[in-house]
Amino acid sequence: MKYAEFNIENHKIEFMNSVFGIEKVLLDGKTVSEKFSFSGIKHKLNLNSENFILKSKYKQFDKREIELELVKNGKTIEKQIVQADKKQRIYWMLIGTGLGIGAYELLNLIIESLN
Repeated sequence: MKYAEFNIENHKIEFMNSVFGIEKVLLDGKTVSEKFSFSGIKHKLNLNSENFILKSKYKQFDKREIELELVKNGKTIEKQIVQADKKQRIYWMLIGTGLGIGAYELLNLIIESLN
């Protein structure tokens, strides 16, 4: 899902995030960075021989926002705050619940086998 777009001169930088935490940064439609992130990460890219970093920070337990900061040569040039997709929150709640139940059942099996 596309969350944000930054326009630098005649170039377009897009930030995308999947339900499973895969972040992707596209430069003029081509993927330049793809990483897994649970709470945020830095994506490095080069445009016209200049270094850019797109930082993502996911505030999932607070305001459920994704804060995006585009940095050029160490200086912030643009910041965007976008709301996280509601479907994404539901999927993560279901995954968390499933993992919790699975851990509980596993611990019960371990305890029963020790007795």
